[in-house]
Amino acid sequence: MRDLKVAVRYAGALLTSAREQGVVEGVGESYAAMLQVMEGNRDLRTFMDSPQVAEQEKKDLVKSVFGDHVESVLLHFVYLLVDKNRIENFRDIGEKYAALVEAEKGVVRAQVVTAITLSDDLSEQLNAKLAARTGKTIILEKRVDPAVVGGVKVTLGDYVLDGTVRTNLDQLKKTLGKTTVRFSD
Repeated sequence: MRDLKVAVRYAGALLTSAREQGVVEGVGESYAAMLQVMEGNRDLRTFMDSPQVAEQEKKDLVKSVFGDHVESVLLHFVYLLVDKNRIENFRDIGEKYAALVEAEKGVVRAQVVTAITLSDDLSEQLNAKLAARTGKTIILEKRVDPAVVGGVKVTLGDYVLDGTVRTNLDQLKKTLGKTTVRFSD
């Protein structure tokens, strides 16, 4: 079960520990690699998620598979997740950790939805305008959705700029639906 509050709390604790040891970037890279291995191996996931497997067996496996390849702070963090029965939150914690590291670096992700593929030139212009507006480094996550008909929708954190034709048509429909029509004789 996903619990994003737990993920944020654990990711924050991991970031604090990694920062204290000066391995923030390394932990991020190792975490991503561990996640890739875990998600790519169904047997490993089943073993780690199984309540029938003893915690020490899980820790031993993690140490034998990842021990020499990841930072000690990350290895001990995984042990903590095993001890607290939070290993199922591993993916969410990793995502939150990456987001916290990006925020610390002044990087913001913007979701951009358009009806057709955005050209490189327009992408660069949009990126530059968003960067100038926020004062941060922007990473565009582009998605094509023909349902928007035209225009662009940008979601940047809690801020949404919706200039799509679909939204404008929907607003026009609502406005016309509320309008009283009078016929003159």
